[in-house]
Amino acid sequence: MTRVAFAIVLHELQERSRDRWVLVVTGLFTLLATGISAYGVATEDYSAIVTGPSLVTMATFLVPLVALVLGHEAIVGERERHTLGLLLSLPVHRSEVLLAKYTGRLLALGLSLALGLGLSCLFLGPGQRQVVLGLISPTLLLGAAFLSVGVWISTACTRTATAACIALATWFLLVFIYDLALLASLVATDGALSQDTITWAVSLNPAGLYRMTLMAELIGVSSLQELGLTVALPGTIKSVAIWVGWVTIPLAAGSYQLSREGSGR
Repeated sequence: MTRVAFAIVLHELQERSRDRWVLVVTGLFTLLATGISAYGVATEDYSAIVTGPSLVTMATFLVPLVALVLGHEAIVGERERHTLGLLLSLPVHRSEVLLAKYTGRLLALGLSLALGLGLSCLFLGPGQRQVVLGLISPTLLLGAAFLSVGVWISTACTRTATAACIALATWFLLVFIYDLALLASLVATDGALSQDTITWAVSLNPAGLYRMTLMAELIGVSSLQELGLTVALPGTIKSVAIWVGWVTIPLAAGSYQLSREGSGR
């Protein structure tokens, strides 16, 4: 990464750190994480069982929204302010511009997650604290996937309002409607779809893969089976391939879109 690209990263990190929306969401995440952790401690012997899965469920809904909000105006905001041409004229490759903006916003998201989960650890004992701190990396990976999608949306839109609407629709689609569609498929086929098919369909969605993997790690596959859920997690290589695809493919598509715009000038 060149010096110009590194400067863009620092600029993005500083701007996002001062963004009121990001500060509000960070405060909300901190409050919810702290409240869930405090409730977990109140349950005494079941604190580890309650705290981890509750934080995972909360992060599954909140982190994708925060990431999409962070990414949706990365490029289209510059376009609306008529500064995109100036940015693309800098001595830096256009793909580096996109990657630098993505990296700076990902760092801001990482700081928000670390602050929220870190403060919640003040209410936990050593064992539970280990569990919560272990959520930071996979939760950041979830955010990285949705941030990549948000940045891609930003390159494809000409107005910030349009990008915001598409980002919100994407959040509803992947976090809510996707699972409902799978449930509807099961009902429509009267359970004819195999468990492996459903599991793979869930794992192809980053929100589903995140939730399914961490729930299995925190409470165990056997506990899920007692609830009537047969879980056959994809192997490590397949899981890594899914995460890499969700992070890199939208960025590659956004980089292609940006290179076309730059060449058009």
